[in-house]
Amino acid sequence: MRRLVSRLFSGLSRSRTDGATETKSSQQTSLVEEIIREQFGFARIEEQPYTRPTHAIADVKQLKRERRHDEAEELLLWCIDFVEAEAEGKGYDTPSHSYYRHLAIIYRKDFRYDDEIELLERYLRVCESLGGEPSTVMLERLDRAHELAVD
Repeated sequence: MRRLVSRLFSGLSRSRTDGATETKSSQQTSLVEEIIREQFGFARIEEQPYTRPTHAIADVKQLKRERRHDEAEELLLWCIDFVEAEAEGKGYDTPSHSYYRHLAIIYRKDFRYDDEIELLERYLRVCESLGGEPSTVMLERLDRAHELAVD
């Protein structure tokens, strides 16, 4: 699988002005999207212009800096759905918690404590269903969100 993806993207670094590189890139992206759909069962891949959540993180950070929280939330929910599907598809015991953390930070900044709690409890449910231990940082964040929701 890695070899296939590496081979697909090996020719993309060359700069060409005849449009051939763009066409090749588009075809390769479509193939990668199809692989992701089949391997992870992640049907929402076309909703964002990324083939991996890690490719979206710079945009997430920029949106957060610009306080465009609705757009960041939409992108992060896509990332979360992706890492959950990936964790299940690859047999990981936990999904990457960084996307949950970024979204939890947004919710807290916007005083959306109930949404933060719901998100963090979702993370715990996913970890439990995969048989893994949740991050202690996320557990501490959930405790604090409960405290803030009561106040």
